[in-house]
Amino acid sequence: MRYGIIISAAAALAVAACSGQSTAKAPDSVDGLTKAQVEAIVKEYLMREPIVLAEAFAELQRREEEAKIAATEGAWKNVSLTKDDPTLGPANAPITIVEFTDYNCGYCKLATSWVMSQVDDRRGDVRVVIKESAVRGSNSEMAAAAALAALNQGKYREMHLALMKVPANAYTPEIIEQVGKSVGLDVARMKQDMNSKSIKDKVEASIADYQKVNLEGTPSFFINGTYIGGFGEQHLNDVMQQTREKLKKT
Repeated sequence: MRYGIIISAAAALAVAACSGQSTAKAPDSVDGLTKAQVEAIVKEYLMREPIVLAEAFAELQRREEEAKIAATEGAWKNVSLTKDDPTLGPANAPITIVEFTDYNCGYCKLATSWVMSQVDDRRGDVRVVIKESAVRGSNSEMAAAAALAALNQGKYREMHLALMKVPANAYTPEIIEQVGKSVGLDVARMKQDMNSKSIKDKVEASIADYQKVNLEGTPSFFINGTYIGGFGEQHLNDVMQQTREKLKKT
């Protein structure tokens, strides 16, 4: 019984040690055993069963990830979707996917086909809102401004998809102009809008939302408020299925 108590305490201490948050002072004795005797028992146990430390570390990571997701979803409640955010799909769809994206993000490019498949799903129950967060430098901001300028001409989807096909970090004014021409934009108007205060403010607003939620990378998704960081198609599909099941019950 005494040994079991010590081992249980050792496992709890392992989690605390992994977290770096153990501040309690160790007692001089435990159940009649000296501190040195307890340390010897714990050391022998952990050397014999190192899996305990691995399990403790895995548990710590799980708890930290859960806390991070909860904090992110809590912060998300302070972000508003506005008429300035590009939207694809039915305005009254019961499922809203918000994607924070950047044209210089390789995983965002990979995620594009999945995102569009949700918009084009025959059920018609999904709308996608794009946050042009543009957090990867000045040419990310330039590409985002071009996409928003295309929104003014009713060609956001075409421009968004075309820009996503451009290799990361290859955006230049010349490339942007070529892409604009390829989707049928009035390029002179596009260039004027890109440099307007209105468009610049919209890009900055999306970047501010990204920072407000404390995101660490793109793409980042919120599906009816549920946070998914990064692009994992199966995980996203699972969340979509869970979301539809929840809606059926309401």
